[in-house]
Amino acid sequence: MSQRPATPTMRQSSSKAAACALRLALHDTADTAQWLMRLRHALHAQQPGARVELLRDDADQPASRASHARSLRVLAPDGTLLALLRIKHESPAIRQQLATLLRPMLPGLARRLALERLHARASLADLMLDLSHVLLFEDDLDVLLAGVIAYLRERFSLSLATLILRESDTRWRLRAAAGNSTRFALTPGSLWSAQRGLTGKALRLGRTLYVPDVRAEADYVVGSTLTQAELLIPIKHAGVILGLLNLESPSAESFTAEIREVLDVLADQIGGVLHLRLLQAQLTSMNRKASALAAELARVNTRLKRNNRSLDKLSRTDELTGAKNRRGFEQALRDGWRLAKAQRQPLAMLIVDIDHFKAYNDRYGHPAGDACLSRVGALIRGALRDEDSVFARYGGEEFAIVLPGIDAAMALTVAERVRKAVFAARIAHAASTLGRISLSVGAASLIPMPQHSARLLVRLADQALYRAKHAGRNRACMAGMAESTEVATQAASTRKSSKRATT
Repeated sequence: MSQRPATPTMRQSSSKAAACALRLALHDTADTAQWLMRLRHALHAQQPGARVELLRDDADQPASRASHARSLRVLAPDGTLLALLRIKHESPAIRQQLATLLRPMLPGLARRLALERLHARASLADLMLDLSHVLLFEDDLDVLLAGVIAYLRERFSLSLATLILRESDTRWRLRAAAGNSTRFALTPGSLWSAQRGLTGKALRLGRTLYVPDVRAEADYVVGSTLTQAELLIPIKHAGVILGLLNLESPSAESFTAEIREVLDVLADQIGGVLHLRLLQAQLTSMNRKASALAAELARVNTRLKRNNRSLDKLSRTDELTGAKNRRGFEQALRDGWRLAKAQRQPLAMLIVDIDHFKAYNDRYGHPAGDACLSRVGALIRGALRDEDSVFARYGGEEFAIVLPGIDAAMALTVAERVRKAVFAARIAHAASTLGRISLSVGAASLIPMPQHSARLLVRLADQALYRAKHAGRNRACMAGMAESTEVATQAASTRKSSKRATT
């Protein structure tokens, strides 16, 4: 019996089945790496000859078109190119078919990549904060440089890291090194050839040189057999090269565009510190132009402190919601407690929990859960009218609010206002019996006494939150009060009705 040729309806049904299989394979993946791995397995099952790769970095995206390949652009909402999803197959028709199949999945991939980039930037901000403290507070230059190099090698799992400084136009000296070289003796203080290899090329160019694959670079001189990628950053001040930071890694993934940008900033800071030390040496040895040198010193210190303040603020902020993170909350609670204790004023705290949030994540997926957290955070912030209040993400789906000068009754009023603001937004939640997102809120307020600690306030608010959840959720409870705000509201309404009846 001859096989019946495929009709357009049959091909459309097959295409829908393939798309459905892909969506099922990619559902609830933890990160982009797992998403890509599952995509490859799913495509291999459908088209054994097909391959896909994700090119995230400009340096990883060749200018020429790869043979037997088609690239899909993954764009952020503002049009920024986040990555290229490259499809490879010998058949142009199958490449077109796979491109059509994968194109509807690009927005979800873009959101995932953008979120991972935010997390990476927050991690890099912590790195810069750590290194800025070293640069600002370490007096011994050799200890400072050795500490920076050792930190970078450990942080990025580098095969080799070195820092050389310029003594004259033709004389360079190794000042710090970490890792093992199979060819050179890495002895701090030894002379270093600045003409050979990629070191010489970077210094001649006078700019950052990134080589994702050293095997393809004719100027590369082997320092470590483990090295695959190399990053060389001139250390400058006012356009003058003072040294060179050389980092080698077994993987090009160690040097993403974001990491290279942060390391460029670090090199600028090292340049500022080196320039500062040179000024100090000149001031000590020559004792001339004291006022000009002091002004320059003040400018460098101001710049470093400003960078530290910015990085410190970033390290205390939750990148998803814009609220303070747990670290920022702890600092705000300590400060508020200390002030309330000194002024003998009440200090209130609310702990806010999104009801059934795990079920929300299970039903809608983690990217939707992140979007929900962001929106709920904005609604809570909008419901807070006191500019002195501190709003923080306490952890997971929990938020915390510190309210200076607020007694128990006022704290309960704020708690109810926050709860109503989120409930009125009608954020869909099909896994909840209410059909929308709701909050449980625990509130506590007390005047700090000598025998108290701030932990007591947290514990009271947490106990009140437990009562609110135990009583059925979507309500606020006050520490020390058995009834929820709903019960309190009903009691107040009953009292008003009785008063009207008697009059």
